[in-house]
Amino acid sequence: MKKLSIIIPTFNEEKYIIPTLQSLSQQTYRNFEIIVKDGLSTDNTVNIAEEYCDKIISEKDTSIGDARNQGAKHAKGDLLLFLDADTSLKKNALELVNEDFNLFNIVLLLPKYGPREEDTGFMSKTKKEVSRFLIGFENYWRKYVDRFCGGMFMPVDSDTFKKIGGFDKRLKCVEDIELSYRLRKHGNVLNDYRVEAYFSLRRFILSGYIETLRNYGLNAIRMHLNLLQPEFETFR
Repeated sequence: MKKLSIIIPTFNEEKYIIPTLQSLSQQTYRNFEIIVKDGLSTDNTVNIAEEYCDKIISEKDTSIGDARNQGAKHAKGDLLLFLDADTSLKKNALELVNEDFNLFNIVLLLPKYGPREEDTGFMSKTKKEVSRFLIGFENYWRKYVDRFCGGMFMPVDSDTFKKIGGFDKRLKCVEDIELSYRLRKHGNVLNDYRVEAYFSLRRFILSGYIETLRNYGLNAIRMHLNLLQPEFETFR
């Protein structure tokens, strides 16, 4: 049984983090620790996290990658599971993650993503269908075309993560894709779509689908060309 370190970066997440932490408390696999790396929230995030977490680090960070790296420095697990504060897991997710890393010689696991039900409940039928199509297309793309993992739930081998220096903290966006590419050079990657994670659609809701996709697309291009990206707050 592998020790899992679940690292959750937060900044003013009081409206979203409770379902995430509750989904962890309901996991069938129990050999894990929860580390919250908080970027000096001004709301009730830290007080909520204290009820569930093993360790909370409250320090300023410069990017989501920087926040995850800071959390990873305190991790004691064989595996690092980076989890966004607005992402919930299926009850057997951690059990399957442990199983996959024990059975296969891998450095990165690619789970299946879906939308949180509470985000789709009030959507129009058209927006629901658009959301399902976009998420389904990304799951297909990551499985058959370009194998990368989303930062909303990203299980990685701890030793390999440290060996390659973790996330590139200079990146304000698509830092998860960039890390996936570097991890692929150091070991095997496995798709296991039995492992399911459900993330919030708040970025799409707040900014709109076109603007959100445009932001991520442009910043993926900037990442490939090693160009500067916009300010951190745009994507946090």
